[in-house]
Amino acid sequence: MIGFAVVGAHGYALTHWHYIDRLAEEGRGKAVAAMLREQDATPDALARLHSRGVRIFYRYDEMLDACQGEADIVTLPTSIHTHAPMTVAALEAGYHVLVEKPVAGSLAEVDRMIAAQKASGRQCAVGFQLMYSKAIQTIKRYIVSGRLGRVRRIRAMALWPRDPAYYGRNEWAGRLYCDGRPVFDSPFNNALAHQLMNMLYWASPTPHQAAYPVKVEAELFRAYDIESFDTGCMRLLTDGGVEIFFVASHACADQVDPVIELEASKATARYQFDTEVTVRYTDGREEVILQSDPRKSMFNNVLDAVAGRVPAPLCTLSIGRAHVACIEAIHRVAQIETVPASLISVGEGGKRAIAGIEESTRRAFASRQMFSELGCEFATTRQ
Repeated sequence: MIGFAVVGAHGYALTHWHYIDRLAEEGRGKAVAAMLREQDATPDALARLHSRGVRIFYRYDEMLDACQGEADIVTLPTSIHTHAPMTVAALEAGYHVLVEKPVAGSLAEVDRMIAAQKASGRQCAVGFQLMYSKAIQTIKRYIVSGRLGRVRRIRAMALWPRDPAYYGRNEWAGRLYCDGRPVFDSPFNNALAHQLMNMLYWASPTPHQAAYPVKVEAELFRAYDIESFDTGCMRLLTDGGVEIFFVASHACADQVDPVIELEASKATARYQFDTEVTVRYTDGREEVILQSDPRKSMFNNVLDAVAGRVPAPLCTLSIGRAHVACIEAIHRVAQIETVPASLISVGEGGKRAIAGIEESTRRAFASRQMFSELGCEFATTRQ
């Protein structure tokens, strides 16, 4: 069985432990070790891991040294600014790695990770779990084969409300840098990063590749008291000539789950978050592709890559690099504007909502126009 060492035992790390447990039940994987930085703060997790025979470590380097020959994969459901140093350390110690999305905070860090992966000869998968799902992979195969024709444009929208507790849950939430390392936390780089990655993946007609931006426009806004932005839209042109548009906000009252629409010469495809993709062909045919459990697919794919059953994970560092390129680009071309207090309402639990954000987001998605081009008040009024 493949052995796992996990950094963390609460928060999103619990998801990793859940799927490792499922692999253990199937006789395909086992939990070997855990690193807990704040063990006194997680007594229940500590007791649970001890009862399962999991070795507990206080320091990352100690875990890497002690688990040689026992653990095969290190999983890193950790803060963005820790991805690069922890991935490089694990690869250099001879482990395979599953690192959470996004790959890292900057292209320079990603490139160091890629160099370490190549030198190690190990596998390194990125936790953009939706990319591993049946729905996303089926559309990718259709694009590569030409079944959908030439992809012309892809757009996405989402409204996912967040509250002050979301931005206060750790030291890097809502930050641009943490401990001197880039984070660029935002809807596009964290909760909704999957949608941007999916669009970049679909925008490339080449297997196992994602498209890169060559022209980027962005408008970024903050309603919360944070360094980064909670609301934004971007419009970019890829190196393959595909237009990508994305609009999203955390400063909203209503929740609208992510939607992606792809337009190609022979068909359109509409992705509904966590449910299905509907493909409509120009000849009148319709096809529905149901979503699979993306995290289960991801862990299975990682095991297959480590065991040599497939040459590489479905989302590699090189594929995830395209997402980081987009994040760097939007911060390069756009300043973050603070929404005037007069245009922000505060609801239960301090949850903030920009006036008219729901309608503005829907209009932007439908027209592929930026907030300022639509004349949205929050985008044309300066504090």
